Amino acid sequence: MKPSRKFLSLPIISLQEGQQLGFVKSLILDAGTKSLAAIVVDPKGFFKDQRIIPYSKVVSVGDDAITINKESHVEKSSSLPELLDLVKEKLTIIGTKMVTETGKTLGTANEYYVDPSTGKITQIEISGGKLEGFLNGKAWISSDYVTTIGHDVIVTQKGSENALTVSDKGLSESLKSLIHSTSHLASETTHTISSYFKKDNLKTNSHTAQDKPSVIFPETETETETETILAAEQIISETPTTKDPQG
Repeated sequence: MKPSRKFLSLPIISLQEGQQLGFVKSLILDAGTKSLAAIVVDPKGFFKDQRIIPYSKVVSVGDDAITINKESHVEKSSSLPELLDLVKEKLTIIGTKMVTETGKTLGTANEYYVDPSTGKITQIEISGGKLEGFLNGKAWISSDYVTTIGHDVIVTQKGSENALTVSDKGLSESLKSLIHSTSHLASETTHTISSYFKKDNLKTNSHTAQDKPSVIFPETETETETETILAAEQIISETPTTKDPQG
């Protein structure tokens, strides 16, 4: 995509004649199609009077020049009635206030970008906006959200403020602070919840250990039998022996 300012002052070259026909003076916009309708040629160039080139006649838009097939594609605006009204209208985007259908001011159009191959306006750069007190730098909005391009105001769809692409530099300090605070709060909340579950887990393990009944292991069978035998032998040894009388 090419910013509109990059078109200005580019030399215009005719491929068939190999001539430089002039320079780009300005661009003619078609609000209905949201695209470039024509290029205005600087009269100080090859021609003595002002001429225009329908954008449909542009072959290529390069970094250093714009090319067209032949010199005859540079015409007087009076010879192109379908473009004459647009030339007289002198519609512009840069410097125009941008407002949503619900009356929210997005800011002022600072630049617009064009697809060189089709002439379609792809997006508009906005600056100086105070959208809900947060935007104080640059933002971009797709031309798909633009409903009207007027002399005084460019109107965008309802809710299009949510479709803005904002660079970090375009965020006000209050919004940055809010984002930081929100992130910090989320971090603290996560830490608190994690600590709670850890403590709860420890309590559960402690209660489990306390509630678990003690296991008493009985004496082994061998030890019991041995003690019984020894007790029996002691009783036998203490019992007096009665001798039978001799006769």
